[in-house]
Amino acid sequence: MLFQLLFCTYAFSQDITVRGHVKNIFDKPVTGVRVKLQGTTIEVFTDSMGDYQITSPVKGKLVFSRRDYETRKIAVKGKTTIDVSLELNLYGSKEPDVDTGFGSFKQSKTSQSSTSVDQKLIHQNKEVDIAQLFQTIPNLKVIYEGSEIKLLIRGIRSLTGDNYALIVLNGNTFYGSLNDLDRNAIESIEVLKDAASLTSYGSRGANGVVLISTKAKK
Repeated sequence: MLFQLLFCTYAFSQDITVRGHVKNIFDKPVTGVRVKLQGTTIEVFTDSMGDYQITSPVKGKLVFSRRDYETRKIAVKGKTTIDVSLELNLYGSKEPDVDTGFGSFKQSKTSQSSTSVDQKLIHQNKEVDIAQLFQTIPNLKVIYEGSEIKLLIRGIRSLTGDNYALIVLNGNTFYGSLNDLDRNAIESIEVLKDAASLTSYGSRGANGVVLISTKAKK
């Protein structure tokens, strides 16, 4: 009897690998969904196909969240496959945190002068391309001009001039195409707005500044 009790305790304390697919109500995969083991710091993100894999206790609970979607919490209950459908959040979040799906920002911080892309997303999820990295920044819009990617931070300020953000790569103004950057070489991305960008870059930073750092070559 004691053996059976110990066996049951061990079985329920075991970790299992949970895999699954996240889609929206239109049966399209949702990339960049944060899948977090509730009560821990363990989290992963769905890839470009909407798939994820995470280690969880048999009795764990997974939290699925992404900006513009309703957050869902699902008990594992020993299942090794959990597919999820997320619904759009039509009314906006009532919580003090703004969840981008790749990390949370306090609402008070989203209007301040600096925001960074979540480091876990940059380093752990190589399936997320460079445009999707920028899409996680609150109040930043990714604009496609043909095959070119442009970043709009402060809205349309001029009908004739350039409205796009200044790109600074490793401390130098970057005049090339963002598509040409090696996604795997990116170390960090930070967006400067308002006074912070104007102070450091003068009139060139009037539309905001995006700082991109790449990994040092070994």
